[in-house]
Amino acid sequence: MTPRTRPITCSGPSRRAILKAGALGFLGLGLEDGLRLRSLAAPGAGAAGAKNCILIWLAGGASHIDTFDPKPDAPADVRGEFNPIATTIPGVQVSEVLPNLAKVLDRVTLIRSMTSPEADHDRASHHLLTGYRPAPAQVYPSYGSVVAKWREASAGLLPRYVAIPDPPSSSMSGYLSPAYDPFGVSGDPNQDGFRVSNLAPPDRLTLERLLRRRSMVKSLDDFARDVPPTPLTRSRDQFSDRAYTLMTSDAAQAAFRMADEKPEVRDRYGRNTFGQSCLLARRLVEAGVAFVTVNDRGPGPLGWDTHAQNFPTIRDSLAPALDQGLAALVVDLAERGLLDDTLVVMMGEFGRTPKINPNAGRDHHGRANSVLLAGAGIPAGLVLGRTDAKGDSPIEKPVTPADLAHVLYTKLGIDPKHTYETPDGRPLRLVDGAAPPRELL
Repeated sequence: MTPRTRPITCSGPSRRAILKAGALGFLGLGLEDGLRLRSLAAPGAGAAGAKNCILIWLAGGASHIDTFDPKPDAPADVRGEFNPIATTIPGVQVSEVLPNLAKVLDRVTLIRSMTSPEADHDRASHHLLTGYRPAPAQVYPSYGSVVAKWREASAGLLPRYVAIPDPPSSSMSGYLSPAYDPFGVSGDPNQDGFRVSNLAPPDRLTLERLLRRRSMVKSLDDFARDVPPTPLTRSRDQFSDRAYTLMTSDAAQAAFRMADEKPEVRDRYGRNTFGQSCLLARRLVEAGVAFVTVNDRGPGPLGWDTHAQNFPTIRDSLAPALDQGLAALVVDLAERGLLDDTLVVMMGEFGRTPKINPNAGRDHHGRANSVLLAGAGIPAGLVLGRTDAKGDSPIEKPVTPADLAHVLYTKLGIDPKHTYETPDGRPLRLVDGAAPPRELL
């Protein structure tokens, strides 16, 4: 298990550690502490590139064969129960469970040759979300954490890195500061009365009581004036003000207010957790959040980890929400003029085995996986790479997690060769050993 993450197990995802950045403790102010931590980290340099990124994470690992890389000519124990359907790219097919995404495939790049040697949930998640294979002595930062650090200088009131509803395994800050961990929404945006608890005091704590606590904290600070100042004590008042402003500012919280959306827009995304999470992600990037992860764990306990009953689970539970929500997100971003400035990434930790197991499921398979990219200058209508006749391994243009990391950072205006220092002073590059596909750069 890597530090500050929780593992995924095949018996069902464990409860993730929900970030408590905004929870009020005694005299209040976990959120203030988080803001203060962010202030102490060195800001990253600005650069041209997409302003935002939305990562759709298919937790558990989706079957590439039953979604984006069908094998209709393979034996029955490989091709499965789904038929292929035509897409808006001539000659390219996807599974019948993705009719909406088939209609927008000419707006995206589909990578069919993602490959990794990792087939354990936690190790594979680390590899795909950081570009590095796990190492015993080092936990690498996730893409969202790097973006949060790089965009330090342009920080506003809203967090720069948000996870809906909570962070996937290995999506944390690694050797960077915990200031760059994601802000967990920890709620279902599809529920009536949805609100983000981290952005508001508990119901029992009124604004008047909150202000009294603030006054008490300042009074206690007055007793410590003879203590030698530190960066934390010097900045306490400043970041106390920012924390209170965030918790009491209607403008800062408006991005999370799902009830402000028109009913027809909410219907377009799908009235389910995943669809409304995609809609919330769009609202957040509109409001200036740099990186949003939508952690798609599906309606059941196992998410996309379909070791048993793969076909009814995908057909009835997983694919409909993904198909409607992701297609709506791509179209909505384009219609609002946001797609050029927003990189959309859809992936999971690995694909699934070509061979259907005795439980009518598919098992972990790192050698082949499918990834979808859109926006930020990503080519529209490109299908990159190809797997063999059974979907076991790439036979054309294999793409590694390091290659993908190079592409993502480049599209976001971040130098993949940039180095950050670990706490023990060791400089590490953001990406190492990459040979990114020139078609994506």
